[in-house]
This record gives sequence, structure tokens and C-alpha cells, in this order.
Amino acid sequence: MERQTKLKAAARFLSMGYSISEVAKAVDLSVEEVTTEVINSQTHTGEDDRTQ
Repeated sequence: MERQTKLKAAARFLSMGYSISEVAKAVDLSVEEVTTEVINSQTHTGEDDRTQ
């Protein structure tokens, strides 16, 4: 459950423009975990950089 909360916080920080490495430090996850979350969230919502 704690991991899910961290991932939600990571997604919020990323949407605010923080870098992946800054977000990873802030939520105490690895850069790889945050990167995976970004990829998964874009895949599940159908978003990519071209739509923003």
C-alpha cells in the first residue's frame, strides 16, 4: 500500500515538471521505478509526449 502511495505522489510530481531523478529522491523510489511508472501511466491512459 505504501508503494502505491509513493507512485501516486511520483506521478503528481512529474506532472508538476520535476525531473525523474528529483522525484525518485522525493518519494524514496529508484529512478527505474519512477521511469516504469511514467511508461505505465502513459500506456494506460493512451498519452505520450505528442499529445501534451
